Amino acid sequence: MLAVGTLHATMNRRDDLIADASSWLAVASGNAELRLSDSRARSSCALRMDFDFKGGGGFVVARRTVEQAVPEDYVLRLRLRGRGSTNNLELKLVDASGQNVWRHVTKNLELPARWTTIKVSSREMEFAWGPAGGGVMQVLGAIEIAVVAGAGGTGSVWIADLAIEDCSPTEAPRASASSAQAGFAAADALTGGGWKPNAEDPKPWIQIDSVQPRTLGGLIIDWLQEAPARGFRVRGSLSGRRWQNLHVTRHAGGARSYVYLPDIRVRFLRVEISEPSGGAALRPQSFEFSRSIDAFWHNIAKYEPRGWHPRWLHREQSYWTPSGIANGKQCALMNEEGMIEAGPGWFSIEPMLRVAGRLYTWAQVRPRTELVAGYLPQPSVTWAAAEWRLQVQAETTVNGIVRVRYQFENLTAAPLAAELFVLLRPFQVTPPWQSFGALGGVSRIHDLVWRDGAVCVNGTTLVVPRSAPTAFAAAGFDAGCIAGYLAQGALPRQAHTHDAFGFAQGVLAFDLNLQTRESREVIIACMPVGAAGAVDEPSFDWDAALVAAQWTGADWAGDAIRAALTAIAHVLVTRSGAALQPGPRRYTRSWIRDGTIMSAALLRMGRRDEVREFIRWYAPFQRADGFVPCCVDANGPDWLVEHDSHGQLIALLADYYRFSADAAFVSEYWNCIERAVGCIEGLLEADGLLPISVSHEGYLSQPVHSYWDDFWGLRGLRDAVDLATILGKGAAAARWQSLATHFAAAVFASIEKTRQERSLDYIPGSIEWADFDPTSTANAIAFLDMLDELERSAVEQTFDRYLYDWRRKRSGDLQWQNYTPYEIRIIGAFVRLGRRDAALELLRFFLVDRRPPAWNQWPEIAWRDPRAPAHLGDLPHTWIAAEYVLAVRSLFAYECARDQSLVLAAGLASEWLAGSGVQVSRMPTIFGSLSYSLRRLDAHTLRFEIAGALTAKLVLRPPLTAALTSVSVNGEPCSSFDWDSVTLVNAPATVICIMSDRVAGAS
Repeated sequence: MLAVGTLHATMNRRDDLIADASSWLAVASGNAELRLSDSRARSSCALRMDFDFKGGGGFVVARRTVEQAVPEDYVLRLRLRGRGSTNNLELKLVDASGQNVWRHVTKNLELPARWTTIKVSSREMEFAWGPAGGGVMQVLGAIEIAVVAGAGGTGSVWIADLAIEDCSPTEAPRASASSAQAGFAAADALTGGGWKPNAEDPKPWIQIDSVQPRTLGGLIIDWLQEAPARGFRVRGSLSGRRWQNLHVTRHAGGARSYVYLPDIRVRFLRVEISEPSGGAALRPQSFEFSRSIDAFWHNIAKYEPRGWHPRWLHREQSYWTPSGIANGKQCALMNEEGMIEAGPGWFSIEPMLRVAGRLYTWAQVRPRTELVAGYLPQPSVTWAAAEWRLQVQAETTVNGIVRVRYQFENLTAAPLAAELFVLLRPFQVTPPWQSFGALGGVSRIHDLVWRDGAVCVNGTTLVVPRSAPTAFAAAGFDAGCIAGYLAQGALPRQAHTHDAFGFAQGVLAFDLNLQTRESREVIIACMPVGAAGAVDEPSFDWDAALVAAQWTGADWAGDAIRAALTAIAHVLVTRSGAALQPGPRRYTRSWIRDGTIMSAALLRMGRRDEVREFIRWYAPFQRADGFVPCCVDANGPDWLVEHDSHGQLIALLADYYRFSADAAFVSEYWNCIERAVGCIEGLLEADGLLPISVSHEGYLSQPVHSYWDDFWGLRGLRDAVDLATILGKGAAAARWQSLATHFAAAVFASIEKTRQERSLDYIPGSIEWADFDPTSTANAIAFLDMLDELERSAVEQTFDRYLYDWRRKRSGDLQWQNYTPYEIRIIGAFVRLGRRDAALELLRFFLVDRRPPAWNQWPEIAWRDPRAPAHLGDLPHTWIAAEYVLAVRSLFAYECARDQSLVLAAGLASEWLAGSGVQVSRMPTIFGSLSYSLRRLDAHTLRFEIAGALTAKLVLRPPLTAALTSVSVNGEPCSSFDWDSVTLVNAPATVICIMSDRVAGAS
């Protein structure tokens, strides 16, 4: 509520935040430089910022720690002058936690030679990032002034008279009314028990005079009896003479009305009621109340009982998971509370229950999440109490119709009466901090009508109950929250509504009168009007789509394997036709880098068709000059400069060939391969490396020479050599081999040069930043097979450092906000480095940190506080899902193309060998189908059974408790072993491994 500024007296002193240069910290990205010094602006202190972008991009930041309260309505004021190139100026306020940032960006600022005053109001400061997800800053922790490279170059900026001014009202508002009962004057509407007009007043009104014009965001009206059925209107005026209608409703309901008044500047506000009224209390709201439509709804939820609205409206993260088919265009989402969004950006379908006179929402229970069989992408949420249980199960039919099953059980030895409510509401499953276009936040419902046994939503979508409901009711926004009706044991009176605001709500009610231990199922289907398919058609058969028997093992192996099966299902369910997409909502675009890794996972799980379809769809977007777009979506190719893409297209084709032996298909894309190689060759600079690019988000502020790009470019060239050889293109193979050799020499020499110049003991991610990026290094090792070409001590130090910091974060010794589950790929790197224990330590952690565990998935960004209302990327993030599949697969077996070997059991946990042990069945490899079993016979003996003929030597690296002392193969002594591995050149084979009493690895 707008209040007289309690901070005004102190804030309006306009304390100068400049102080002196020693109070500020200089921060610069990459090779950029920033020097801070003291200066003067007449009688004021000034801060001088001299910057030099060294011919590149990036940013420089002057940061000062400042702790002070911040009013809701303020102006950030400063004077500025400068000289130099045109760049962007960012003013940032950081809260006391140091994690949440609000900012204002001035693009392409031409620095003025004379002192110029800049004013930025709180309305212009936008939430930028952080776990708060938005809202209003309470306490300032730091202020930052950033110059972000546009033209770059060099220059100087002088800042003076930097202050935050309190703009809160200094005088209390006044009120007048058409009439008032004794003891309930107009002024009491603002500060007391409310205003009551005279009973005989036919159309009472009340007016607020703010004394000075103010910027409002809304009005909350608490009705002393009930909202006027004939409605009311809200009018505003700057002068009190000319008025404009701000809000008009002909029907109102509920105990409270919320009026949306975004960025309205008035002095006078009048509420005019269309019928005699019991009176009201009024709470004018500031701009922040309706900064956005999502903020408006956040504020509504703040004033209503918890559970009446989705969890995200309380600024709490709620995780979601997809339900769909393997060959669809889109998928549904279910969140942890049982809320369903049947299509991208659609309205929500939500359950509530009324049992024994009490309304149950997600807030009155502890929802439990599950998947069918523990891994199929058919999610459910269960609500339970001592007397009853409700399971909400989502599934999708063969034609893509979304179906929701509500199974209600009476757990008592007596009859139980209950009402199930299925609400249709204008909210999406994904919250506004996930917004992308129309996705995330609210989803407007203008029209609801019950017709022919179904609810029609906005004339486009049908919600069809299999059995007739007891009732259907609908209400517009001004009729009040529908949960409020349900809490009172009532329903709105209409079965249809039109809401111009777009926030209509509806409810299907089902009476559930159950006998002892009885259960009843209510089924709801959701589909576009005119969609093919029937409500009762079969569900998509995910059992047939997934090969569940490829891996089995004892102990916690089952959990790791089920997560991998769900991961590959999520890669399939988030497809849009042939396009492989890394998420179900926020990332409904197709990146070649994501698609290459997802294709790798699909191929290694026996799914070749989807990869072939993806290649056929993506490859034609390549330009005539060979440049491969980083991304393609409904708007076409994205030509953002990311130089990993050219090598990835070639690597994708080569990977497909190795698992399919389909030379005819690959030959169709020979021109694509030639053009991509030509593109890479043409891009190489004088130092033999690829140019600067922005191949991951961290480099957007400053494009850099990224070794990630070089690794992929090198892999592409080497794969092009292999494909040219296979297709009989000898001349091309020879020329490209020479190109790859020279490129490799340049890449690895550059890495060593950067390490030496920057005194690094790890593998850097780029030249300019010399950044620590173990996930990029892990990709070079685990997928691109470049371990032997990197300095081994630097590789080991890279992952030693990662593991040290990772353990400190887990223990609490090192503060952290979030991490990216891309780190899952480090598991595969540890396996290849022979560091089984570290790989399994990470695997255990990532299994525990699934969000939520039962749904077998990870977001792109995982926050320390799981409920932090912060951006997740997307969920599930299916590039990460694919990385998990590849990591788990490497535990059982992985290929070494450089020496044509297949390494078995290098990451298996010892406890997985108990009982019947580990079984691998018809696992696809580039050397053929692999089947083997491994189990423990006794404390010192392991037994391998390896089936089939493979075109590679086999290296067995089982989990050992002591060094190997003897090995037999097919009953004959074997000498080709060392303390921890056995090498075979033929299969099938039965291998008996006997260990000594010494600790494994001891000399």
